[in-house]
Amino acid sequence: MKKKAILTSVLALFGTMAFAQATLPSTENFNSFTGVFGQAGWTYVENPAGTPNYSYATGGVSGTAMGRLDETMDYIEVFTGGQMGTTTYWLRGSNSGGAWQGTFNVLESVNGSTWTNLATYTTASPMATTLTQYTVTPASASRYIRWEFTAKVSGHNVAIDDVNITAGVALVQDINVKYNTTSVLTGGTTPIFGAPVGTPTPLNFSVENTGLATLGVTSVTFTGADAADFSVTSPVGAFSVNATSNQALVVSFNASAPGTRVADMIIANDDADEASYVIHLNAVGGTLATEPTGQASALAFSNIKSYRAAYSFTAASGSPDGYIVLRKTSSSPITDVPADGTWYQRGDMVGTSKVVSTSTDLNNTLMNVWAGKDYQLAVFAYNGSGSFTNYNTVNPALNGFTSLATMLPAGEYSSVSTASPSFLTQLQAKINPHTSIFYSNYANTMINLFEATDTINGQKTITCKYSGERVIYTPPFDWTNNDFSREHSYCHNWMPTNPADNPELPEYNDQHHLFPCKQTDVNAERSNYPLGEVINVQNVYLDGKSGLNALGQKVYEPRDEQKGNSARAIMYVAACYNGVSGNNWQFRNPISGTIAYGQDQEVLKAWHYMDPPDSYEIARNDFLDSLQGNRNPFIDSMQYACYIDFSNMTKITSVTIPCGSFVGVKENKASQLDFSVFPNPSAGTFSVLLNADLAGEYTVNVVDVTGRIIETQAVKAKLGNNYISFANKVLPAGAYAVEISSASSKTVKKLIVQ
Repeated sequence: MKKKAILTSVLALFGTMAFAQATLPSTENFNSFTGVFGQAGWTYVENPAGTPNYSYATGGVSGTAMGRLDETMDYIEVFTGGQMGTTTYWLRGSNSGGAWQGTFNVLESVNGSTWTNLATYTTASPMATTLTQYTVTPASASRYIRWEFTAKVSGHNVAIDDVNITAGVALVQDINVKYNTTSVLTGGTTPIFGAPVGTPTPLNFSVENTGLATLGVTSVTFTGADAADFSVTSPVGAFSVNATSNQALVVSFNASAPGTRVADMIIANDDADEASYVIHLNAVGGTLATEPTGQASALAFSNIKSYRAAYSFTAASGSPDGYIVLRKTSSSPITDVPADGTWYQRGDMVGTSKVVSTSTDLNNTLMNVWAGKDYQLAVFAYNGSGSFTNYNTVNPALNGFTSLATMLPAGEYSSVSTASPSFLTQLQAKINPHTSIFYSNYANTMINLFEATDTINGQKTITCKYSGERVIYTPPFDWTNNDFSREHSYCHNWMPTNPADNPELPEYNDQHHLFPCKQTDVNAERSNYPLGEVINVQNVYLDGKSGLNALGQKVYEPRDEQKGNSARAIMYVAACYNGVSGNNWQFRNPISGTIAYGQDQEVLKAWHYMDPPDSYEIARNDFLDSLQGNRNPFIDSMQYACYIDFSNMTKITSVTIPCGSFVGVKENKASQLDFSVFPNPSAGTFSVLLNADLAGEYTVNVVDVTGRIIETQAVKAKLGNNYISFANKVLPAGAYAVEISSASSKTVKKLIVQ
């Protein structure tokens, strides 16, 4: 009676669960197992002739219970609701000693009636007698898996634990199409191609099946304006692609007219996700795409700064493929035009103009804008790409703008007075504290947003500020690969806080005195030596050199256009950090045990006046103000340098302007009328520094926009530097020309008064 009752209950259980399916993934650990599983699809069948023993109480994978199969025909079966993947289970052959004996099978079935072996354990090939993990992978069509004690040998049983059935990867078809060797996603466009009008030309496509089931293609058709220009050469009609295979698809293109020819190729197939695979065919009859009928309009500028500006324009009618934008530093509109059949990249030159963009963008940002300069833009619509590009060169959108001459806020230095005994303290408080940007972020700020310029092939360039060497690179900029460094104008070794890089202190990070420089032959050659005028040259690298000055001291001399910039950077650091934490930032003398002298401030002050701030440096100062929240005051007001003794960081009471020892300081000047106007822009008063190669009489005129001379001075200039002040009259805001003339020549420079 007991056995019958057990059989009845088991059959009833099987009947109620026979059609229930296990959701994948599915697992069982047999903890607290009593012969009935608590999850759908799992069934335990006990041989009715045996004693019902369902589990081992201990000894499992995690030290808990295990399932038990101890009679012939005892089995565990799982009916799954989907394709099974990798299946793992733990077995142990239980016996009284020696190797396990008997026959134990792991079986799979598609329908629950016909079974196939996945794994077999026999007396000849027994399972381990210690708990061991095994793995099987059922066939993709199987929905049943069974662990069955097929033939028991007395005294030998099977323990089973931690069964894990993963979800299998469904066998589905997956279409992908290539044009030649380039994949074209559904909804995508082929690379442009062309053929002579009336000449059938084969286009080679490949229909790929990356799935595990056969892909069926029912048709390949064409729609669109020029669909009649395209037809299928082979295979004609429906075709199939085996799993992980491909089928060549040859399309004939026969252009019926010159210019742009477009159509959509539709590949109907049984991929559930991409049943209608659409490829836009981008073709040209002849040599050029159809010229756009419209042009962009309403070219305008916004957010104009001294270092950046934004532009936008209205799209052309007819939806051209894109627009090429040209840029030129000029006050006159651009007359350069792009050449049909030429594809330009950003940085390429079109005549004397540089390409800013070749894209569908209707707005963008202009980088490398310098202070107080005139810029022009021209926008041309185009169709096609590569050698098929056709530009509309008639009536392009034209416009120009003038960058801000300075972004120095009004009253920025109202709290600083050169007449005050506290001048240095006032100046330091104005520029410090400020936002500190990590040294390692220099590429993200100064390189990417300011220093890098576009060049050919879509690449960029960086210039070594000391030597003038330019390196061409593909972004992002790599310091090591390009042999460049972030040069501290005020050497790290000079700093009273040295070492200031671990952790990084503001003086180490300060981007006002960091410049990109070639590491080998430039930064390494400068090392910790002061800057100065080289009389006895020892090493030359392009426009930078090192050697001995007039006193026999080794110094480094950067190229002429960097001299004033470096001087102002060094003076800035001393003024910015002097007094912080009680440190005196006077120019160290001697610099070190091996450099028994210091930085000559007279040379720096001379360079400061001989190479006054230009449009690049003014823009750089404004840009750094936007990053760090502080400015270099020696760029904003050149006279400040004359009030500071940098050898001990004290205020000079008896001041001569311009300051600095000009004896021995030299620059190669091309003209006897070479001069500088500073500050420029100015607040209405300004000065002129004339570097005359010939002594003689000169006339300095200030001319307004109407051509009227509103200020004039006659100058008897000596050979070399001559300082001319225009402080007796405050000019109203506007643009002026400063003319210096002699009996034989005249030179003119622009002055902005704000």
